[in-house]
Amino acid sequence: MNKTIRNPAIGHRVTFLQTADQTNGKLLQIMYAVEVPETKPAIPLHIHSQCAERFEVVDGQLGVVLDGERRLLGAGEEVYIPSGTPHTFWNAGDGALRFITDVRPPGQLQTYWETIFGLAEQGKVGRNGLPNLLQLAVIAPLADSYPPNIPIPITQLIIKLVGGIGRLLGYKESYS
Repeated sequence: MNKTIRNPAIGHRVTFLQTADQTNGKLLQIMYAVEVPETKPAIPLHIHSQCAERFEVVDGQLGVVLDGERRLLGAGEEVYIPSGTPHTFWNAGDGALRFITDVRPPGQLQTYWETIFGLAEQGKVGRNGLPNLLQLAVIAPLADSYPPNIPIPITQLIIKLVGGIGRLLGYKESYS
């Protein structure tokens, strides 16, 4: 049975199809679902320094910004996102969207999503689906996700400093 988690603040749902544990750390494969159409991305533009992603649309229309280029993808279409490439996505259709995401190597993205979505289920996130800055800084290293317009070492330093304060105040990387 595949595990499904939900972020009710933004209407996103993730079903884990293959986990890093099941693939010896080679792949995380999820079914990502966005229940309602979006006029803009709920996920900020970001890069991953280590992992590459592949999105394959199952149902609906996926809007993607990839390295500054805006694309619309329909059922059966896919896009590859190399590591270090600025990207984001949204539900650009009129109904629900479902797409498969492959993450290679997955690192700790599963734990990141489980933590963010778990906090969302508990009502501990804002309307943007993310927790407060201190909690986010504690969780952020799990995601290997960085803003594209700030050098990664600077972002890592900020995350380390703010995350340290968050940990002192009792925030954790993950919750059972």
